[in-house]
Amino acid sequence: MKPAGVVWVAWNQLPWGAAGVVALWIGCAQAQPSAFDAAAKADDRLVSDARSLLIQGYNYTDDYIDSFTVDGQGGGNLYVSSPQSGGGKSVCCASFSQGARLPIKLKVRWVGAYCMWQEPNPYPFGQRFYTKRLSLWKEAEALAVDLSQGTPRALEVHIFPDGHVEAAITQGYSPPRMMLPRTDSYRRPGPPPTYPDCTDDQLKQATP
Repeated sequence: MKPAGVVWVAWNQLPWGAAGVVALWIGCAQAQPSAFDAAAKADDRLVSDARSLLIQGYNYTDDYIDSFTVDGQGGGNLYVSSPQSGGGKSVCCASFSQGARLPIKLKVRWVGAYCMWQEPNPYPFGQRFYTKRLSLWKEAEALAVDLSQGTPRALEVHIFPDGHVEAAITQGYSPPRMMLPRTDSYRRPGPPPTYPDCTDDQLKQATP
């Protein structure tokens, strides 16, 4: 079977105070340490009770992220960030069990690149091929520290241009950690991105 085409999801802003119940189970350690992660490792407290938190994504890269997950739980799509917005919406939910030790270890996967391929038209009419865009996934490990000051409502996931990820439990939506420009069409300034042709290996990996 050939890989399916990308499904675009309309962007909208949900209330930051919404709540939910979908469980997120946590695993793995930070792959690229930073000053933020060094502070995280010093946090050895326990989660005092079970919490369901909204997942809020921040996209500091130069391209649209059409999907990301936190330990398998979908976080939605992310346009590029602006100085006021992380680029996405609040998605329900991450759940942390009573007694979990802080910082909480988690794995983040996101569509970090794209390539183009030609799908033959199966019908005897119309054009012979259709150009499709294939999503290419990246992943990184992060430590979620508690910055909520006793009022946890959200799990923030910050995806940086160099591929490292930072995460935090917060009271709600926080300002972006990088103040980057964004156009009215939700892109970075400059020419629109172009994508290379998919390799055979990329097409094989995308085939179910």
